[in-house]
Amino acid sequence: MTAETTVSLPDPFRLIALDSIDSTNEEAKRLAAGGAPEVTVVWAGEQTAGKGRRGRGWVSPPGNLYCSLLLRPHYPATVAMQLGFVTAIALAEAVLAVLPRGAFVTCKWPNDVLVEGRKVAGILLESAASEDNLLDWLVVGVGLNVAHHPSEVGFPATSLLSEGAREITVPGMLETVCLRFLSGLVTWRNLGFASVRRAWLQRAHGLGEPMTAHLEGETLDGVFRTLGEDGTLVMDVEGVERRITAADVFPRATETEAR
Repeated sequence: MTAETTVSLPDPFRLIALDSIDSTNEEAKRLAAGGAPEVTVVWAGEQTAGKGRRGRGWVSPPGNLYCSLLLRPHYPATVAMQLGFVTAIALAEAVLAVLPRGAFVTCKWPNDVLVEGRKVAGILLESAASEDNLLDWLVVGVGLNVAHHPSEVGFPATSLLSEGAREITVPGMLETVCLRFLSGLVTWRNLGFASVRRAWLQRAHGLGEPMTAHLEGETLDGVFRTLGEDGTLVMDVEGVERRITAADVFPRATETEAR
């Protein structure tokens, strides 16, 4: 791929561009184990074994954006995982910038970006801890549907082209996402999670509405009340506050199995 000469990322990003790879996350993890520096970006034209949360497959044909950012946040995992929300905001801003005026772009807890209620992007976080229980590295994987989107999936999906974006390119979206992410990363490091949380809540999908949450071994029906100060999903379940760290969530009326 000649993309390295056609993409301009800000310092200190280091770009590794590939025609095809099993998974950009897997490659970023291999690079992390080999000592690659922070904000190394792995970008591939296609993935042969792309993956989403909980081991699900991620269909990865050419024409969409597949990239992973290698970070080395020396924080406990519970703190470093806040960078998933930083990424979601960056993606939402990048998507909104290329869609027609008035497009409705939201962030669905914990790791999706939606356009008009349809999934256009997903985020996958993977990490490894060092001996002091702080993270040695964090890989932030991003899949953004630019030209294509799957049709036979549980949660409705869409692409930028399907939503009216014009004159966009995958390299251009990579540049925009990285710029937005860098801005959010600086904000998070300097001001903490509170400002990120406020920005995410402004775009929160389903806030104040009935929802169903599928946890390991338990399903909850309730109302999405807020995002906790630690990034947990706060639900009202029959008058009892529940704080959820990991789940698949759906609007109550359109609940279906996750992709």
